[in-house]
Amino acid sequence: MKGLDFSDVIVGIYTVDIEKTIDEQEKDLFVKIFRKLAAYRDPYQSITDILGDLCDFFGFYSGFVYEADHSQIFHLIERYIHDSASSLKDEFLLSDYLSRRDIELLTEQTGEIVYLNSRKNKMGSKFLEFFSAKTLIMVPVIFETQLPIAFVGLMDRRRPIRLSKQEINDADAVLSVLAGHIKTRVYQKRLEYALESMKNIVDNAGLDIYVSDFRSSEVIFANESLVSRYGGSKKVIGKRCWELFPMGKKNCDSYPRKNGDMPEEESGLSAWDYHDEKNDTWYHILDTPCRWVDGRLAHVVSFVDITENKKNEELIRKMAEYDTLTGIPNRRKFIQDLEDNLKRARTEGRGGYLLFMDLDDFKKTNDTLGHLTGDALLRSIGEWLYAERDALGMPYRYGGDEFVIITEDTEPKDLDGIRDLLLDRFEKRWRIRDHSVKCGVSIGACPYPSGKMEANEIIQQADAAMYTVKKSGKHGFRLFTPAE
Repeated sequence: MKGLDFSDVIVGIYTVDIEKTIDEQEKDLFVKIFRKLAAYRDPYQSITDILGDLCDFFGFYSGFVYEADHSQIFHLIERYIHDSASSLKDEFLLSDYLSRRDIELLTEQTGEIVYLNSRKNKMGSKFLEFFSAKTLIMVPVIFETQLPIAFVGLMDRRRPIRLSKQEINDADAVLSVLAGHIKTRVYQKRLEYALESMKNIVDNAGLDIYVSDFRSSEVIFANESLVSRYGGSKKVIGKRCWELFPMGKKNCDSYPRKNGDMPEEESGLSAWDYHDEKNDTWYHILDTPCRWVDGRLAHVVSFVDITENKKNEELIRKMAEYDTLTGIPNRRKFIQDLEDNLKRARTEGRGGYLLFMDLDDFKKTNDTLGHLTGDALLRSIGEWLYAERDALGMPYRYGGDEFVIITEDTEPKDLDGIRDLLLDRFEKRWRIRDHSVKCGVSIGACPYPSGKMEANEIIQQADAAMYTVKKSGKHGFRLFTPAE
């Protein structure tokens, strides 16, 4: 304190035990100020009247509060000025007045008072110049990022104000308390900005989101895109999730519901697709357990309508697995289904038959009536086979004028009925466009499973049996047996 010039800039950033540092004559002022702060219920409540009390007590011209935005531009938030004709700058950029090292000094000198001589200290000189002040006492508010986020202070432009050591400490102590109030205010603002930003993100994420209680399954939060479809939050919050939203499982059984804390192995992300059969819509659902803002265990669930995606997937699958001419499953689908049936038959001990069909004299129909009529005949046959699939088995177009049928859980007596139904229908003529077309069929059959034969061997044997019918006069049926 020796050699202190009262035109100095005094910056204090520490906490003082007021009971040990203030005189009895100053107690009334500080008790008044602290009671005002204690009575504040809103962190946004103005402290301008407190700045006025301090200015009156210490003889300063004005008091101020500057708060920084995201760009570190400090804006004048509150001020107290004796002369209404005078003014303070509305904003300033700290880096325009202080070097990076000077700013670091402001944040490093915690726990002690720092005196900045306006004639000898560059930082102090710049502050005095900025405020056009003769005397300035100012406290920076430091954020967790170790950057100043606000300044609160007193200043005078008229003359140097002579303060005693006790008065300097007292002024610094009270400003430090005000700095704590301002810090709370800044925290509150940033929290509200963060909440508003998150709400905007969640509300405009393009999907529905809700949070449900881990144990009760009651909805405790839902975003705007979701509640708007249910008539508002009052009709959503407090309801159990399965009462409102597509889950796929009643009582939210997909959730890892435990009495204790969430087990580590059950704390990951779950995802599934759910088909709402009532409305014929599909949803992709994501669920992850979390801690809610009040500390309770909860689930964050999001779901998005993927009905169009499912329709497109189904269209792609159908294009890949169905014959474009006849509309029935194609050769690729047939191979896969036969392999699956063969595996299942060996596991469960129940088999069936593969029927290989080749139309008789189809080339003659094409040559005499044209390809359009030939295509129409193939379509009619495919449609009939598919319509009779419950009696015949699942039909497939193998290629050209060849069709195949896979039967499941079929006894020999059932095969006789299938044979008769096919041969009887192909004895009759087909009404195609303006033509009545006669088209017989040669059928070869092979049972499965047949020993160790794989799918391709079963196809070969059924095909061979069919060619035997062709060679024997066409329009008939022959069953391959392993003894052949």
